[in-house]
Amino acid sequence: IVAIFTTFLSLFSQQNYDTTGNAEYYRKFAFRSFSNENLTLPYREARLCQDENGMSALVIFLHSSSHRGDDNKSQMRGTALKNIVNYLENNKIKSVVVAPQCDKNHFWNDSDSKASSAAKQLIDKLIADNPDIDSRRVYIFGYSSGGAGVWRMVSDYPGTFAAAMTAASYPYKVYPKHIAQTPLCVVVGTKDDKAKVSSVKPTIKEIQKYGGTVNLIVEKGSDHLATCS
Repeated sequence: IVAIFTTFLSLFSQQNYDTTGNAEYYRKFAFRSFSNENLTLPYREARLCQDENGMSALVIFLHSSSHRGDDNKSQMRGTALKNIVNYLENNKIKSVVVAPQCDKNHFWNDSDSKASSAAKQLIDKLIADNPDIDSRRVYIFGYSSGGAGVWRMVSDYPGTFAAAMTAASYPYKVYPKHIAQTPLCVVVGTKDDKAKVSSVKPTIKEIQKYGGTVNLIVEKGSDHLATCS
């Protein structure tokens, strides 16, 4: 599924590091933290292919619910983020990759929007503080709970993202007219009992009614875990 996300890409203080397991991969990501009036988002940041010409794309990765916390490490686990990094480096795409961590008292798609609004403020700050980031090339990816966060982000902040991808998740209290402003890839599995095909199709039809571009990928035989990976 990461390969599908990357097709959208083609459209368009002291640093501490983990030293155990996948050390080379983890060393690419510095430890950072962002706070607003509601909560603190620890996040990891990697600056890739910075010797390439042009401005950097900004790629946001939202983890699943099982990786919530405050250790600023759990969100790095799994293969999705690593595959995104590999793609960007293999294709020499100058980019800044950011993986925030949601705390255990919130979810990315909470109805109070505390986590998603903090993520949006983080994005705004990254763009404001880094003139090298191209604000027209902000991409967001998420799976499971993180995918639900992607639905929320493209709904609440239309026009922010150049493209988005959500996997193994379904929309909750979103505005299809707003989502229509962002090219979207949606991946669901036929055996996923948490994010069913039937739970995304009505919203997709509404998005398309408003002129939105949605690429729906149905993974036959995939359960929730397989669709996430």
